[in-house]
Amino acid sequence: MGGFAGLLDRDAPRPEWSLGLEEPCFWADGLRLELRARSTWAASPRFVVALAGHFDRGHAAGQSAAEALLEAWERAGVGGLGTFDGAWVAMVFERASRRLHLIRDRFGIRRLYFSERGSRLAFATSPRHLLGLPWVSRELARENLSEYLSFRYVHPPRTLLRDVQALPPGEQLVAEAATSRLERWYQLAYCQPYAAAPEDQATLHELDRRMNRAVAARASGKDRVAVFLSGGLDSSAIAWYASRLGPVSTFTVGVEDAEEDETPYGSRVATILGTEHTVRRINFSDFEAAFPKVVAAADFPVPDPAAIAQYLLAVTAREHADVILSGDGGDEIFGGRVAGAVASQLRLSTWLGRLPGPLRLAAAAAFRGQRPEIAEPSVPVGLARLIGGLQAFNRDERAELLRDAGWVRESTRKRCLEPFYRELVSDPINEILHVWLRGRMPGDGLARAGVAASLAGVGLREPLLDRDLVQFCAGIPGHWKVRTMPLGTITKWPLRQLLKPVLGRAMVNRPKRVLPGPWARWSTGPAAEFLQAKARQLREDRLGLFRADALDALLAAGLRGERTTQLWTLIFLDSWAQSMDVR
Repeated sequence: MGGFAGLLDRDAPRPEWSLGLEEPCFWADGLRLELRARSTWAASPRFVVALAGHFDRGHAAGQSAAEALLEAWERAGVGGLGTFDGAWVAMVFERASRRLHLIRDRFGIRRLYFSERGSRLAFATSPRHLLGLPWVSRELARENLSEYLSFRYVHPPRTLLRDVQALPPGEQLVAEAATSRLERWYQLAYCQPYAAAPEDQATLHELDRRMNRAVAARASGKDRVAVFLSGGLDSSAIAWYASRLGPVSTFTVGVEDAEEDETPYGSRVATILGTEHTVRRINFSDFEAAFPKVVAAADFPVPDPAAIAQYLLAVTAREHADVILSGDGGDEIFGGRVAGAVASQLRLSTWLGRLPGPLRLAAAAAFRGQRPEIAEPSVPVGLARLIGGLQAFNRDERAELLRDAGWVRESTRKRCLEPFYRELVSDPINEILHVWLRGRMPGDGLARAGVAASLAGVGLREPLLDRDLVQFCAGIPGHWKVRTMPLGTITKWPLRQLLKPVLGRAMVNRPKRVLPGPWARWSTGPAAEFLQAKARQLREDRLGLFRADALDALLAAGLRGERTTQLWTLIFLDSWAQSMDVR
């Protein structure tokens, strides 16, 4: 995977500090720029542009991504970014004013980091390059530890490194003179509250057209294309649209001793679609051998052990494909995850929320906090319930674990989630999906998929994050995507309708599944020795973070197959800190 790094010094015409990539491709006007292979740059008398990643749409054949960006920027400035789809981060430098723009793609598929000290602003696609600078410390940002323990990731611009910040998705950092500021360059437009449902068949027809266009933009060309196929709705839809364009390979991962085996579903979908299908089965020995590779390749603590299964699957796929299509984004645009449970409860909560004050408070007390939105009907439902990402350690568990009570941080989840909920006004389902899109998706799903694909040496494309498709779905009311029926709630209703004629009712209506992970079973069997070794490293507590008795209790629970999410969260944090030499 390509990358770039650079240094802007407002007081020096030729910054001398190297960031450890290559010899500078540009070195003047107060800017030093270094590029890895597979990244591009372009320059004109007015601008210097660098780009890491790719555009799926928006530039002419034979034109590099950097050349396309330079042309668009000279024509329309930041307004020219709207035509580009894909996974990318970019730098634009205005030579006359020495104004620097650092830009991250709209959904946060790629990452860009920066560190500012005095007149100097350093930036890189990996924080490791910033840590080589003498004014950037390797100290852990302990003030963000509570956020990591709660979500298993940290929301940009915050990171776990004291002197390093991350660019948020869809935003740019503008640095000029003695100031710098973050600005949103991309904002989804959601439908208004109480918007009427669209007509079913016309909307499904338009959705089908946009899905086909999104997949075609990423599956057409000279690259050999494959699909990660779990057998779930999202990946099955991608495989179907890809198979309509021509022969395609599909790959499913199976894990020995897994609590649930998804491979029969993936194989069944592949048979229906007529794809060339491969199942990669992994055991604990495979996992253990890959663990240090994945940890070393990630610039952040790996958010889920499933990343290692994804890497091993990507290694298998690399033998047959140059580009892998994934189903990331399906939950966030069609209405998956917790949206069904929320939708099924909204009617009663809405009715109770309209009661006069005393009666409403009595109803809230009667539900004992299960429906906190009743007490405060002006607060978004998702924010009242603190929905937005998995929760590894709650407040009390953090208090038991951490040595310093100041690191526990009260109201961590509300503080992190509230800015996302305040970005829009829509119906409760769309508000929740927006927060998943802005937080969990780039922090977890996209992060681990990107590490796995990059380490395996294959390209990764996300058709469901096509800008036109995402905008179309955001403009549809949540109650159209998540249907409340007499016998229950149907999540991802439009996707199920599109797939039902292809896969059949039984396949499209099966319960939600996730990437397989036998972490509980392995903890009581083949992984026990591995976990004990990692626990001994945790007990050394080189950063002085944890209480020994809490770690002992957590390990004992993990070896019984309990609290495994929490144990893996700490293991990946400690392994990342060692890999980055964090202090």
